Amino acid sequence: MIPEKFLEVLKHEGVVAIVSQGDTAHVVNSWNSYLTVTKDGHLLIPAGRMKQTEENVKMNPQVLLTAGSRDIPGFHSMGTGFLVEGTAVFLDEGPDCEVTKERFPWIRAVLKITPLTVNQTL
Repeated sequence: MIPEKFLEVLKHEGVVAIVSQGDTAHVVNSWNSYLTVTKDGHLLIPAGRMKQTEENVKMNPQVLLTAGSRDIPGFHSMGTGFLVEGTAVFLDEGPDCEVTKERFPWIRAVLKITPLTVNQTL
């Protein structure tokens, strides 16, 4: 289940980091405002490039994602962040791809993440 505070974070701009592991670890960035949370709790992220991430996900679908905002109260002060652990797949067709392409016509694919855990870290 996606915590309400994570959804609040996504309403404020910030950097998202996505970590994948193939032969080597790879990190790619996106923006909070680019993430869409589906009704069934998946994360959809537009992919313009993300070629190494896609290659890694083919070998190992496990990914880590971090997102945060200085504008949302955390445990001890302003600013909070989250660590999402999940599995990923790249989609180049289908409803999730179509809805994402409406918002971001420049995409070549959609990174769809199924969260297994979503934990507040700050």
